[in-house]
Amino acid sequence: MRKTSLETGGRGRDLLCLLLLALAFRVLFLVAMPRVLDNADAIHYTETARAFHETWGHAVVPPGQRPYVIDPKIPVLYPLFGALASYLVPDVEWACRLVSFISSVLLIFPVYCLAGDLHGRRTARIAGLIVALWPWLADYACRVSTEATAVLWWVLGAWLLIRAARDGGKAVRWAAPPAFAALHFTRPEGTVLLIAAPVAAALFLRGACPIRRWLTPYLVVTAAALAGSMLYNHAFAGAASANVRVAYIVHEFDMLRFGQTALTTVSDVFPIMLGPVLFLFLGVGLLQPRVRKRDFGAEFFLLSLCAVQWGASLFVLSPAPRYLMAPLVVLALWSARGMDLTMTETVKAGRGRIVTALPVLVLVLSMLLAAFTTLGAEHFGRRPRQPREYKAAGLWMRDNLPPGLIFTRKPQVGFYAAMPSTGPALDDSLEEALARARNAKARYVVVDERYTAQTVPALRPLLDPAQAPPELEYLKTFDLYPKTRVVVYSLRHGEG
Repeated sequence: MRKTSLETGGRGRDLLCLLLLALAFRVLFLVAMPRVLDNADAIHYTETARAFHETWGHAVVPPGQRPYVIDPKIPVLYPLFGALASYLVPDVEWACRLVSFISSVLLIFPVYCLAGDLHGRRTARIAGLIVALWPWLADYACRVSTEATAVLWWVLGAWLLIRAARDGGKAVRWAAPPAFAALHFTRPEGTVLLIAAPVAAALFLRGACPIRRWLTPYLVVTAAALAGSMLYNHAFAGAASANVRVAYIVHEFDMLRFGQTALTTVSDVFPIMLGPVLFLFLGVGLLQPRVRKRDFGAEFFLLSLCAVQWGASLFVLSPAPRYLMAPLVVLALWSARGMDLTMTETVKAGRGRIVTALPVLVLVLSMLLAAFTTLGAEHFGRRPRQPREYKAAGLWMRDNLPPGLIFTRKPQVGFYAAMPSTGPALDDSLEEALARARNAKARYVVVDERYTAQTVPALRPLLDPAQAPPELEYLKTFDLYPKTRVVVYSLRHGEG
């Protein structure tokens, strides 16, 4: 049904206000929580972005620093965007962070449009408010990670494919496939979604547009995307594979951990990440009888894509919520519908405005409280969530020590030191770890309290330089925050 100019203008104002709110909330997270690279994947993304930068001839490798290489296990699109963003932000780490930030803000647009098409304007506003103020999403907007970008492609592709199957406009038919192709180039499971989406659409989306009219563009774009992946992977990995990362995931498959991951995600991740407010209204939004005509085909299409994402994430053998970010965002659409229906019934019962708005007020207060506790840990004397001590140690090593191989469990130290790194096995004794370091010709040994002391207990004594063996020469201790000591040693006779 064609929208009036008044409706279009109202939705435009909604979107503008929600985008500004999302922008402001994410700026708050960016300012209040000093950022560093917090996992190994973030290092791979940044180094691959730097490799693109160096390949284009716009980056100079400092003397003594190893050149960065393009890692074919890393999907190409996010680091490529990071390299492009480095024209605006010279620091590649912050350029990659900028890509996440912009993607997270822009997520408001497809979420609002999708919720509006399915459930109406008021549900769309509530859904946009959820995405704008969800602390978890705001946190990932400030990280070097692919999640924010992948979720943008996921929701955008789903919305466009629904529109393509419903009204069949030529522009929409050709806009949906590139979104899923971009998801394929952003996350390993994107390949699975790229293939599953048209199958789910053919099963559940029946509208004015015949299947062949939207499926033909989809197949053309999919063939081009897979061919491009094969050429790229052949150039950098020596194998014409559509997805190099999948081979590593399959190789590490463990049936027991697979089952444990499935159980944990259902029993813990979904209810905990949605929280009591969204989880409560999710049931209302999913199960409440129709108040107006519902597009059950589109709803089942979205749920089937969520199931595919969940199934693909299980093969990673980790119940980390970030692998389920897209399904959680989509489920929040029904939470928004549940709030909308509850507010409608409250109005019919003749309650006051405050009672009517109570679901949204509780939602906003709960998210602001979660944001306060997340950011407060950075400023009230507790150990910060971000491992800032790794950056401090790495930068000191870069500025004060000659280059050499670092023996550490945390690659962030080596990244900020601009030096290569390797590490001990989890079950190494102290003697075995030092022997491994000598065999690797390591020049430095770095032990940290946050991670290494917990995962490799044999190295915990090295947090006290007085207990270090004679072959280690103590250099410096970083003790910036509670339980975050980092101790730097030089390994005698380890130069080479």
